[in-house]
Amino acid sequence: MNDVLNGCVDIWLDEMVPCLKDLETGSIEETFVFKIESRSVLRKYNSSNGWGIDWVKVPLNVDVFALALKRNNEVQGLIALKKDSDIRAVYLHWACTAPRNNIYLFGKKKYSGVGGHLFAIAVDMSFKWGFDGFVYGFALNRELLNHYIAFLGCSFVGILHPYHFLIEPCAAQKLLENYTYEWN
Repeated sequence: MNDVLNGCVDIWLDEMVPCLKDLETGSIEETFVFKIESRSVLRKYNSSNGWGIDWVKVPLNVDVFALALKRNNEVQGLIALKKDSDIRAVYLHWACTAPRNNIYLFGKKKYSGVGGHLFAIAVDMSFKWGFDGFVYGFALNRELLNHYIAFLGCSFVGILHPYHFLIEPCAAQKLLENYTYEWN
């Protein structure tokens, strides 16, 4: 199930910070979120340059949003979300930090807080689409599933996938209270 068409979530959440924290300076960076409207823009985000998957191959019925720094528009993370009206929830199809924030690729990262922000965007869209904060997804493995349960207050569902999780309204609201960003 870990492929670009079916989706899977394999992002580690490091700390809850209202905005992104520069790990070299300790400074807080304000962020904004935007929907990537042009599929051609997604071509530059691919597995060969550290973005986990070839984002241009995300299914057309899945929306892609970017988290960027306000001061220079530099994208720090991407998230793919599908509006699932049948079950009145957002399906978190995929999420990925920028390569510079991936400790597994480079041994260090530039900013902390990216992963939590991406989950907050999913919750935010759930509220905007009228789903009361419900978000579900499939964690890559048990370790990540347990991490999401502990860090975000997710629930284990396990119906459609062995690591199927759900963010419910109470946990969703708490998540939104911890993260700040603007929509552009």
